Amino acid sequence: MLKSITLGALLTIAMTANVCGAASQPTYEKAVKALKTEAAASEKYQKWDDIKRELAAEITNMKMLDDWMSFQNKKYQRYIKRQQKTIAELKRRKAEAQKIRMELEPFLETIVDKLEEQVNADLPFLNKERTQRIAFLRDSLDDYHLELSEKLRRIFEALQVETEYGRNVETASEQIELSGIPTTVSVFRLGRTALYYQTEDGKSSGYWDRHGKTWVPVNTEFSRDIQKAKDMASRKRAVELISLPITQPADKI
Repeated sequence: MLKSITLGALLTIAMTANVCGAASQPTYEKAVKALKTEAAASEKYQKWDDIKRELAAEITNMKMLDDWMSFQNKKYQRYIKRQQKTIAELKRRKAEAQKIRMELEPFLETIVDKLEEQVNADLPFLNKERTQRIAFLRDSLDDYHLELSEKLRRIFEALQVETEYGRNVETASEQIELSGIPTTVSVFRLGRTALYYQTEDGKSSGYWDRHGKTWVPVNTEFSRDIQKAKDMASRKRAVELISLPITQPADKI
């Protein structure tokens, strides 16, 4: 628009100069010079106006970016505080786990020691199996590469097996010494309360004396009751009350 006005002014001056002649030449030159100066100033102004618009848009964008960064900064501060709490809790758990580990490892050794003492003082049944289980637990505790959790699991499993022995009954054919003579008998285990034997012909029966660590024969009446107990355990006979000889168990460990 400014260029159009300037061009029109120049044409007007040119026409006036032709009419007036040489006398107006200085005036014409001044007018042209002034108009060129004005045109240059207008062009500079237009460029500056464009730059100003771009700068204004950039400032607006920078303010928006600043607001967004301020928001994110506050949000990340909250994230950091939350993560710091999480890290503190994890450190506390780590320290607690380390303390438990330091206390648990020697405790597991103690459990196996007591379990072995209990097996040695218990009724003589499944000796090989139970002895091998104790040896397996000791090998597990001495295994550097075995996780503590796995060691704990194996010991709990062994304790559970030993506990189950006290809840069930079992009859097995074994060879024991009677009066110094190896004799094949049927051994009936009543939980962990008592062990009874009966010869294959059923004429001789007895029980294990915990204190004397020997087999003690019983009279014929008890022999019949032992046979009844075996039949009830194998579900060959209806359950009924019977009397069986037992010895008082030794003090528990």
